[in-house]
Amino acid sequence: MSLLCMENYNPAFRSLAREGHILISGYNFGCGSSREQAATAIPNRGIPLVVAGSFSNIFARDSINNALLGPKIPALVKRLREVFSGDGGTALTRRTGWWLEWDVAGCEVLVREGGEGAREWRVGVGSVGRGVQEIVAKGGVGGVD
Repeated sequence: MSLLCMENYNPAFRSLAREGHILISGYNFGCGSSREQAATAIPNRGIPLVVAGSFSNIFARDSINNALLGPKIPALVKRLREVFSGDGGTALTRRTGWWLEWDVAGCEVLVREGGEGAREWRVGVGSVGRGVQEIVAKGGVGGVD
């Protein structure tokens, strides 16, 4: 498990992030991360999915190579900013209690804003091509024959 994941961004990330959590960020996620380690540290930390408004091109490709998928969902970024800006918006990392369910085949994500009875909404996302699905299913390019 990569305990140094996101350490340069926020040292508290280590204590807040748990295996199975989803990392959600703003726009151009991965910008400046020209080394593949940026895309390997996240899944090595046990985080299977990164969602952002957009991704840098290099990070997006490195992510696919390492079986880390990342749908672009600008509407989710906007909604999170609306909901959490009232607390001053100063926390670099937070647990929201929100849930996402990604229907890869249907190109749609279901967002649940909190626990039981919370607001739910759906948003369309781009399709994941057959080649990318194969790379991810095999655990990255190292697993592809």
